[in-house]
Amino acid sequence: MKHRTLLKIAIATAAMLGAGSALGAQWDSNTNKMNPVMGEAVAYNRSDCTAPGAQGYMVFQDKPGITYSYVGSAFNDKASCITLGTRTRVRIYQHKDFKGKTKDIDNASYDSIKQVELGGWWNDTMSSIKVWKK
Repeated sequence: MKHRTLLKIAIATAAMLGAGSALGAQWDSNTNKMNPVMGEAVAYNRSDCTAPGAQGYMVFQDKPGITYSYVGSAFNDKASCITLGTRTRVRIYQHKDFKGKTKDIDNASYDSIKQVELGGWWNDTMSSIKVWKK
């Protein structure tokens, strides 16, 4: 019985390590950025999409049962830049509960992260967000 349990743990661990997207966004201390994977977006409170001291960012994921109808008081109306993992789409909303003006951002790339400065009217305006894998 003990052998079967250890085998199950080994198989589960190997599956997680083999599927890079299962690990989620990873911090890069050289660039002061999170590197989102497919189905993830990272919003930053700085226009250059960096988070010195690993503060000032929030990760959003396309996962069953998870919604971002409100980004929370700590991040409401503070997003100035957003990065999208490969094959990811987001819709940002002006107000909580997915209301108000919207803006769609797509990353169709299979190879690279997309970075978008939320300039002009959209700077510091996002209150809710939806994230999809493409």
